[in-house]
Amino acid sequence: MTDTGREPWTCPRCGVKLITANLWHSCGAATLAQWQQRMGPGARALYDRFESMIAACGEFSVAPAKTRVAFLGRVRFAGITSISERGITCSFALPAPLASPRFVKVAEVAPGWWVHRLRITDVRQLDQEVQDWLRQSYRLMGQRDRLGPRGA
Repeated sequence: MTDTGREPWTCPRCGVKLITANLWHSCGAATLAQWQQRMGPGARALYDRFESMIAACGEFSVAPAKTRVAFLGRVRFAGITSISERGITCSFALPAPLASPRFVKVAEVAPGWWVHRLRITDVRQLDQEVQDWLRQSYRLMGQRDRLGPRGA
């Protein structure tokens, strides 16, 4: 449900679900199946583990595009920008920056929207610390709780 209590708008061209009608996005013909077809067993294990961590946060949807796979609660909050047998580059957003040597980059992409990027090369790196970060991101950004009651 969106802030207004309505279901998200679905783009008739690409099928992505967005919080309001005609919100700018990059329509792409990419599907999750296409991403998965390019994954070897190591990449698939990393992807599956990351998605299971997202699922542990609550209800979500997946929005694949040509250049990334995004994960949405009410809005996008996490994603994968590259995946191969050598590892994945994944990210999540928070309203303030965190400090950790695990991040390859932390940047404020919009006021109060800090993207934290990780390079994961082993499924064991997707541990409880990452799960805790994803839960915070899901709640504060994906569910918009940082905005107050009902994600105002």
